[in-house]
Amino acid sequence: MRNVPKILGIVTMVLLLLVAAQGEWHFINVRSLKGAYVMDPVPRPTLRTVMDGNWQTQAERYIKGSFGFREPAIRLYNQYVYSCYGKSMNKGVIVGRDGYIYERYFVEDYYESRMYKYTENPEELRHKFELEASRLAKLQELLRERGTTLFVAILPGKDMLYPEHLPAPDTLNRTPGPRAYAEYTRLFRQYGVQYVDILDWFRTIRDSVTYDLMTQNGTHWSNIAATYAFDSIMRYMQHIGGAPIRPVLLGQPYYDYTHEPDNDLAELLNLVVTPGQPPCQYVNVRVADTTQGKPGLIVLGDSFFWNITYNYPLDSLFRYTHYWFYNNTIYFDPEHDNTSQLDMRKTLDDADYIMLSYCSGQLYDLGNEFIGKSLVLLLYSDEEIQAVRDAICDEIRSNDNWLHNLEEKAANEGISLDQAIVNDANYLMATRPEAYFDKLNQ
Repeated sequence: MRNVPKILGIVTMVLLLLVAAQGEWHFINVRSLKGAYVMDPVPRPTLRTVMDGNWQTQAERYIKGSFGFREPAIRLYNQYVYSCYGKSMNKGVIVGRDGYIYERYFVEDYYESRMYKYTENPEELRHKFELEASRLAKLQELLRERGTTLFVAILPGKDMLYPEHLPAPDTLNRTPGPRAYAEYTRLFRQYGVQYVDILDWFRTIRDSVTYDLMTQNGTHWSNIAATYAFDSIMRYMQHIGGAPIRPVLLGQPYYDYTHEPDNDLAELLNLVVTPGQPPCQYVNVRVADTTQGKPGLIVLGDSFFWNITYNYPLDSLFRYTHYWFYNNTIYFDPEHDNTSQLDMRKTLDDADYIMLSYCSGQLYDLGNEFIGKSLVLLLYSDEEIQAVRDAICDEIRSNDNWLHNLEEKAANEGISLDQAIVNDANYLMATRPEAYFDKLNQ
């Protein structure tokens, strides 16, 4: 018995060394955590940071984020919280009723609307929606004159399609504000904006179809629902645009346990045992053998379009399908990685169709500044735009408070002050174009 403390001490030391070695060399393969995670850098001590306690705080954060066997330890703790209390340790994921899982922003949208991300004033948000809808109608007509068809695809949000499985509102008790879906569908009709409402269609068929439109463990529309929906979207495109698209042949539905991406949200719980779900239905897609032409398609929007790319041989249907993820990163374009690299006028003229593709919970950021920027580009020359940009930059430089804020912003982002000033000017021209370009007020 006298040797027990010594043995325990040795075992403890070995375990600590094992954890430290795993953190440094990762010699044992462990299942990685799902989702995005930014590792804290190794803190470098200085006399000042040690004396004021900042180094100790940074060191603690670094150790917590990089210790050996961190992944299984986190999964084990997450499993305990999920199994015992039915809660998620991922702040962006909420466990609802009957085992259904929701992204937090969908739950916020249902109980409060996402107004509070933007403003406390509902009238201010309504004005934003109306302004964006009116801009979109103008852009739609300008592009139509140039041979390009623009439309909006409104995709389903899990909260609006399956509200009965939502969790209790808990802390979401602020006064509900205007919801983007209700406002935009009304405004699109008012301004004549072309749109296809997949959410409304799914609501009408959800109790009659034999497959899940959205799975209990997923945040996007299900694989099979996206497949059927895109076939209808392409028919709508031909109806409003006139540029024919090759017909597709859909096979018979079949069951499979290949849950991704129908299991994507459950993976973000990072549990030891991921919640199970029954096999999902899938359907194969084949493009008809025809000599029909292939139009060019640009898709701008959120992550829901990924489900379509998994199923459809898009190269067989379109001359190109460029996916502008939130009007930023570009996928399936071998020449460009980011929309900032594009000759936007040429790009808009070359496309046959442009689809703004957003689920109901992401409609608040419809276009991600694409609409205002494109209007300015189509109505003004580069020289005129540069003159406005220069005038805004001069205004910023003459405003001491504005300039001071941008100095701090530039330092935090690691860019020059001049670049920060230009970035602010570009942002203002994209989000408030009417204030600087008179033609948009006509």
